[in-house]
Amino acid sequence: MENNIPTAKEFLWNGTIITQGDTEPYGRLPNDKVPLVMIEFAKLHVEAALKEAAYKAECYNKSKFPGDENWVVDIESILNAYLPTNIK
Repeated sequence: MENNIPTAKEFLWNGTIITQGDTEPYGRLPNDKVPLVMIEFAKLHVEAALKEAAYKAECYNKSKFPGDENWVVDIESILNAYLPTNIK
């Protein structure tokens, strides 16, 4: 899957929350808005992580007897589907 999630800086600038050229070089976000912005940025990554996990999840048959089927999801395939390095 392609990761089209903006970086934190891009998210702030492109979301009209903060713009280059405001009163300071990187603008200033009012303190009461910071949590809202952080939540929206986190939502983008949670959604992306869930999509990656859905596409990359691996299953295997953990049967005890020949011919038996007991399909389970490989937990590591879920946990490793979305790398922390995607969050910039």
